[in-house]
Amino acid sequence: MKKITLVLDGVADRPNAALDGKTPLEYAKTPNLDALYRKALGGTVLTIPEGLEVGSAVANLSLLGFDPYTYRGRSIIEAAGLHLPMNEDDLYIRCNLVTFEGDSFETSRIKSYSAYDIATEVAEPVVRALAEEVFGGEFQLIYCGSFRCTLIVKNGKRLYPVDFMPAHDIIGQDIAPFIRTEGKQAKFFDLMKKSYDFLQEKAIPANGMWMWGASVMPEIKGDTRGRVALSETLLMDGITTIAGLPNIGTKREGRTFEDFLEEKLEKAIGAVREYEDIYVHIQETDDLSHELQPVEKMEAVEAIDRVFLKDFLKNIGEDYTLSVASDHFTFSDTGAHGGEPVPFLFYDSRNEREQDGRFTEQSGRDKQYTITAAELKAMQKQAETER
Repeated sequence: MKKITLVLDGVADRPNAALDGKTPLEYAKTPNLDALYRKALGGTVLTIPEGLEVGSAVANLSLLGFDPYTYRGRSIIEAAGLHLPMNEDDLYIRCNLVTFEGDSFETSRIKSYSAYDIATEVAEPVVRALAEEVFGGEFQLIYCGSFRCTLIVKNGKRLYPVDFMPAHDIIGQDIAPFIRTEGKQAKFFDLMKKSYDFLQEKAIPANGMWMWGASVMPEIKGDTRGRVALSETLLMDGITTIAGLPNIGTKREGRTFEDFLEEKLEKAIGAVREYEDIYVHIQETDDLSHELQPVEKMEAVEAIDRVFLKDFLKNIGEDYTLSVASDHFTFSDTGAHGGEPVPFLFYDSRNEREQDGRFTEQSGRDKQYTITAAELKAMQKQAETER
């Protein structure tokens, strides 16, 4: 029996005025997802245990069946996905090229957390110059494509943890309350200010840098036999690299979302034929939330249902279980994450159920049935033993 998990990153949301007071899931036309939901078990699943970072790293570790408490920050996971040098004594920090608005660094607001998805060919030469001009010594700035950079602090593990607010969580807000001028964080904000001053003279969409996701080496362990992931993000590349889990990537950049989904569908069907446990992760809905685009997010949900899910279900070809969930909430009105339990469905092709409703946030809450991600994973194993 095949065990399949489909994660729609950040698809869970709250009502938005641009969608007549509905969430993207509520507004979208999703006949295939809704038909599946009516034959499945529904409710909500807690993907982020209390006290842990609210975001895709912890949530996907949980849904993959790995221990989320092994998480030690995001940047080193992405560095692993890029196959950068890994050193247990170093500190790794994610750096975003951003677009600020304001008259100075201290009085700025973040207008775009990705410098409007700055093109690699535009950003790379500038970042290389920035690395030489501003960074050095214990600080090594590495360009990672588009708006992403990694800062490696040599022998910096002693500084962990270092708390920063993610750029995508403070879009449109004054950064002044988040700046620290004393203690171990002060040196990093000084580097951000120097980067801001350097980038003011460059005619590119990025006029500053924002650090977040400080991390040290985690230990992600679990049985990966017969398993595979299909994803397209550095984060998922890193998780699977550290865990030793095979990962089949699909790149979104430079083409339409529907073209991307067609390739994702082909690879997912191939994975079902080769592997027993298949984890499919789709990122687009989260990205559109961070860009404050609720209508486009709704359209992406419809495309996933129409282009991917419809034909994927037709081509599984044998008994299977399918879990569908958001990994966390991502609010398309603010771009921030939410850690409350997310909607899920659990479908067993040999044990179809009957329930009313659609796959939405409120339908999940209405079931008044909340489980943990570990319990959702256990459902798959139990269904397999009962065959």
